[in-house]
Amino acid sequence: MSSGIPIQSKIKRVSILTLQNMKKRGEIICASSIYDAQTARLFDQARVQIADGAGNEKEVGGDLIIVGDSAAMAVQGRQNTLPMTMDEMIRFCQAVRRGTERLFIVGDMPLGSYEVSDEDAVRNAMRFMKEVEPACDAVKLETNMAYVRRIKAIADACLVVAHIGLNPNKAAMLGGYRTQGKTRASLDELKRVLDAVQEAGACIILAESVTEEIMQILKPRVNSEIPFMGIAAGRNLDGQLVISSDLLGLYPWPGNPPVHFEQYRTERQGITVGEATLDAFKWYVKAVKEKMFPRDKHVHHLPEGELRHILENESIE
Repeated sequence: MSSGIPIQSKIKRVSILTLQNMKKRGEIICASSIYDAQTARLFDQARVQIADGAGNEKEVGGDLIIVGDSAAMAVQGRQNTLPMTMDEMIRFCQAVRRGTERLFIVGDMPLGSYEVSDEDAVRNAMRFMKEVEPACDAVKLETNMAYVRRIKAIADACLVVAHIGLNPNKAAMLGGYRTQGKTRASLDELKRVLDAVQEAGACIILAESVTEEIMQILKPRVNSEIPFMGIAAGRNLDGQLVISSDLLGLYPWPGNPPVHFEQYRTERQGITVGEATLDAFKWYVKAVKEKMFPRDKHVHHLPEGELRHILENESIE
């Protein structure tokens, strides 16, 4: 006769405490945006050996998946992320969760799911908890000063990741897909948003497309309990994110691909697509953990001398 008590999984899942402790130990969080069960399974299986600080070998793997609304472009063939709906995002998250019990899963809140009101934002965030089994570990929303209050509302109900810097869903407001952190005004705005989302209760902060020089000014402002991660935001951060379809060369970028990621090239012959994908994830995990990715060629920099110009007469905040 069943006692009604659920059987605990023997799999050691990555939790927010795991990620916080990784930050404290200086271990880099390795994250990818993934949209299906099979790719999630392969990312979960991408275990590699690296040397620890004492020169001993240890096994590490990927840590976190953000199920991004970038699926609109990477999977559905749409021109941008704007048409993505909550129902679609729930289905993508359900698929990814079926592919891994171990990894920390973040559900991305699409355009229109949180902008209208705090009530709408919390209701939609809860869908990632109730309709995905097991639940997503956190939700993510693109954030500027206008939406910091949504972070606070959601943080009272579940873990929330604040996405700052370039907000793809609000790119039109920024004048297009432009790298942030190139002007004094941009630095001041990033400081305000960074401070505000921490105060509002964000558990992780993800910065997208920010110059490396400005990210290193921002990094000391982040609480020691909050992992500060980047995508196209330079090196020396608590974690790195790459979209899986970029790493695997599956997304047909018009013209030359952006500089912030590396497309994996196979070395072994006579292997399946699945084996090549696993190799790609192993390469990525090892490169991130050993701080070999991103390299300087993947970084957005300020022009020579521009940082000094931005910081001239800057007041201490």
